[in-house]
Amino acid sequence: MGRHVDAAGIPIRLRRAAQIAGLLGGAAWVFAYFLPHDGAAAGVLLPLGAALLTLALFALGLMLVRSDFLALRVFVGIALPTLVWGVFGLVRGAASDPSLVDAAFGAVIGVVAGLRLSHHGPAPRATL
Repeated sequence: MGRHVDAAGIPIRLRRAAQIAGLLGGAAWVFAYFLPHDGAAAGVLLPLGAALLTLALFALGLMLVRSDFLALRVFVGIALPTLVWGVFGLVRGAASDPSLVDAAFGAVIGVVAGLRLSHHGPAPRATL
């Protein structure tokens, strides 16, 4: 079994890659909402955005585990996007305008990723 370590071992490159993928994927889905739905551009932006959002969710799942046990990190990395896409599929299927759900989901992920990308340095910790 792997030993448990603090989150200091998460490479900054992984964190930045997840944030950039989330920002670009979310922006792609928002832009696709404003394009004609039967156009070729929307047909390219939606799958590209989905791939980038999946990559961002996978990287986030890898960062959620604070252990050096690689199998556990990969399991959570796969489980997080699976869970998110499952819930997203249920919400999208129940909505009257699925493209609006796509745009809202993309906007939320894009804004959160953009805010985290602009955040510099670790958050200060409160101590007693």
